[in-house]
Amino acid sequence: MLFWLISLSILAVILACLTCRYVFIYRKLRSQKDSFSVSQNETLQEELKNLKLRCKELQIENDELNLTISKELIEQDHLHEALIQSKLKSEEADILKSNFLANMSHEIRTPMNGILGFAQLLKNEESADKRERYIDIIYHNGMMLVNLIDDIIDISRIDAGQMPINIGECNLEDLMFDVYTFFNEVKFKQEKEHINIRLLNLNDDEANVFYTDSQRLRQVLVNLISNALKFTEKGYVEFGYINKQEGNKIEFFVRDTGIGIPADKKDIIFERFRQVQEGSTRKYGGTGIGLYISKNVVNLLGGDIWFESKEGEGTTFYFTLPYQHKVNATDGSIIYKPAEQNYYWKGKHILIAEDMEANFRYLAAVIGETGAEVIWARNGQEVVDKTLIKQCDVDLILMDIQMPIIDGYEATRQIKAQRPNIPIIAQTAYALPHDNIRCFEAGCDDYVSKPINALLLKQKIHDLFNVSVKSPE
Repeated sequence: MLFWLISLSILAVILACLTCRYVFIYRKLRSQKDSFSVSQNETLQEELKNLKLRCKELQIENDELNLTISKELIEQDHLHEALIQSKLKSEEADILKSNFLANMSHEIRTPMNGILGFAQLLKNEESADKRERYIDIIYHNGMMLVNLIDDIIDISRIDAGQMPINIGECNLEDLMFDVYTFFNEVKFKQEKEHINIRLLNLNDDEANVFYTDSQRLRQVLVNLISNALKFTEKGYVEFGYINKQEGNKIEFFVRDTGIGIPADKKDIIFERFRQVQEGSTRKYGGTGIGLYISKNVVNLLGGDIWFESKEGEGTTFYFTLPYQHKVNATDGSIIYKPAEQNYYWKGKHILIAEDMEANFRYLAAVIGETGAEVIWARNGQEVVDKTLIKQCDVDLILMDIQMPIIDGYEATRQIKAQRPNIPIIAQTAYALPHDNIRCFEAGCDDYVSKPINALLLKQKIHDLFNVSVKSPE
């Protein structure tokens, strides 16, 4: 900018000097007009003509320079505006992050308070009815924590482009009734028994069976109905679906008579960490990630999601899914559907690598139901020693990943190098998209994330044992 100002000043000085010289010559010609010869007059006229041309050129250069400077000033204004906008966005992101962390702390501590508080009461309670009620409260709050952790992991998977979608057969009637039953229990726990939960089937035909990811579909419905129930103080929450012949798709809806969505919040409702009410004075809980996850899940399943809302009267969310009557084998993934089976592994020895005693006792209780013998290793080095040095009779290893001395990755590599036929299942709290890949790269045969589903774990062990389920003789 300084360069352009200096250049403009120099041009202005040159232009002024030339103008003065032009005036001087002109006056000289006027005063000595009679004394000049014809040839001298022509020379002066030519010089004057050249000076006029040069003045024009300099004027043009001056205009171009002014234009360039104006453009530079405009660009600087735009850059300044961009910097201001960038700063505002950065400040907004900081506020959102702070709000999210505060909300997350609140959402974690609330169920933890219920778990720890009622666990303390449970120790000294003698009444069987109260003990059963306390256990139910502890379990309910534990599931709230698990769902919160699952949502956080899903956000990471979405951002990494690694959200798993498992396509399989889905019976809509069964799924919808399951969700309906679930929320008729939830509303009593939330002291909203006065809210009417309604399931509507607007189709005239029989129950629909189509192919989609039933677990992800249930996740979207649960997120939407949870929001509807949370923001509804009176009236009803109803949900259902209808076949849309045009486009061969199914349209789902969740309708409530709640507080509605303000007009100034409608554009941000599907953004992560954003909520209708933000800050410490908000009346309703939540982390602001449920609708973000729901939108991405619906999109991954090939559908669209939108809503209609009127503040003070209620909101209706809609989403569509393609109505596929059969599944392409190349598109579907393996789905574990563990059933209640009497697994019987008497004579098998399962080594549990786990440094936390509570976790070991849980796994030992699950495995103990099958008749298998349990061996405990408290760190990675002990796993390696018992498997390779002491040559313990081990048919399968449940390998924790984060352990003292040697972690699960290194212990797996050492064991597989010498005894590759021993099946190893990683059982870990690491549950981000890349964590299962890292376990497989270390040599693990399968992977389960904590908190561990007992039925799923038994199914995976059964598959690795490659034996038929039978009852003891």
